[in-house]
Amino acid sequence: MQKLPLSLVRPGMVLAKAVARADGIAVAAQGTELSQAHLDRFDTMGVDAVVVEGNPVDLEGAAGDMSYEKRAERLDHLFRKHAGDKWMQQIKKLLYDYFKLRAAGLAAARAAAEPPREG
Repeated sequence: MQKLPLSLVRPGMVLAKAVARADGIAVAAQGTELSQAHLDRFDTMGVDAVVVEGNPVDLEGAAGDMSYEKRAERLDHLFRKHAGDKWMQQIKKLLYDYFKLRAAGLAAARAAAEPPREG
């Protein structure tokens, strides 16, 4: 299961969790195979991320040859003296999320640049 920004979701991916509007009304059920029409509708409704089955986007390709896991370890180290500070922990979480999305974006860009495999 992987939460992805809508910009990285592609037709054919399958929802691992239902998608709901801001008012809580479900618009797509868990297990739905996504089509371009779904993605367009989510975009017009303001849905910014969905949870899909599996791990379709590799999050390992962060810039500078530093994987997401190494960046997470580095953040843990940098914030080690602020474990009791809720504001610093919130900043740490924002940085985790930023690096995760950045790694996903770079991986998607690499995948889009690769020529299709013939088989």
